[in-house]
Amino acid sequence: MSEDSAEEMRGKAKAIERIAVELRAEAISEGGAVRVVAGAADSIWELDLRLNAFELSGVELGELIVETIKDANRKAGAEMAEQAGQIMGREISPESFDGTPERIEREEEQR
Repeated sequence: MSEDSAEEMRGKAKAIERIAVELRAEAISEGGAVRVVAGAADSIWELDLRLNAFELSGVELGELIVETIKDANRKAGAEMAEQAGQIMGREISPESFDGTPERIEREEEQR
């Protein structure tokens, strides 16, 4: 790899790293009881519960929170893949940024 190519790759890696740090994706549950803002790598930046969330049972609320977190993480992964793909000049699958236990288990099973 030439020095120019290596420098170009370092620049692209730095740009992708910046996106990963700054990226935010929002998801709101049906009915608006739960709002989640997620970042890259399945990080949760905000979790808001509206007044109507407290009308749900503990189990219902827990399930709704988890579902909304997963939705925000999917959106963040899709946005990360799109932006990284633009930088790299090729399509990148959103699953590349899915760090969920389900994905990790699938990868381990494939080995």
